[in-house]
Order: sequence, then C-alpha cells, then structure tokens
Amino acid sequence: MNIAIANISIPGLLSISSFIFGAVVGSFLNVVILRLPAEGESIVFPPSHCPKCGAAIHGYDNIPLLSFLLLRGKCRACRAPISFQYPLVELCMALLSLALYTRFGPSFEFILYFVFLAALLVVIFIDINHQIIPDAISLPGIIIGFAGSFL
Repeated sequence: MNIAIANISIPGLLSISSFIFGAVVGSFLNVVILRLPAEGESIVFPPSHCPKCGAAIHGYDNIPLLSFLLLRGKCRACRAPISFQYPLVELCMALLSLALYTRFGPSFEFILYFVFLAALLVVIFIDINHQIIPDAISLPGIIIGFAGSFL
C-alpha cells in the first residue's frame, strides 16, 4: 500500500527531513567553526550572538538558510552584514545529508559518513579562515575514516 500525504510519499518526506536535518547540523557546525579555534571558548555557551555587536540571536532569527534570506544577510540589531559562510555551510551540510540519505538510506553507513563529512566540513572552513587544522577534529576524523574504510 502506497501511503502519501499531500502527494508526497514517505521516502520524499524522509528526503526532505534529511535535508532539514543537515541544515540544522550545519548551523551548529558554524558555531564550531567560529569558536573552536578561539582557545577556551565553549561551543555550547554563550548562546548564538552577533560577532559584531554581541546581540543575542533569537530562535526565530536562527533558522538555517531561511533566516539569512529573511534578514537579507544582516544582523537584526546592528544591520552589520552576516558572513556568507553561514548559509554556505548550512547548505553544504544539507546537500551532503540528502546525498548520503539517497545513497545509504537510514543506516549505520549514513551516520558514519555524515559524522565524517561534518568533521571534514569543519576542518575545511577552519583551515580557510585560520590556516590551522585542529587536532580536536582531525584525530577523531582519522578514527572515523579508518572505521569507515571497513564498510
């Protein structure tokens, strides 16, 4: 029996969910990319804030991909431009998540490659911004990559 909701199949909904999940993870990866190179700064606290004026970013202004478009790429508080890196990382992770889901479906391989590619994306952007590759990302990435080679 083919179950459809508003002419969208369950596999279609799962693909959309995978894309959204990737965008949400990409939003978190932006925090990691920004804060990991800053020694002693937590990736959990303080909550998201504008790097220019320090104003807290509310939940409705922190929706992956959409908020950048709705705010026209500017901070709501100070109108300073928001780096294009933020939606780029979110979109990259969303597309990678969708590609992995399309290839592997809901499986252990999906999780393994998702974590590996998330770490790789963080390494790429930290390297672009700071010309360093943090051991906190590369060493676990080596282990995940090694484990993935046996699949």
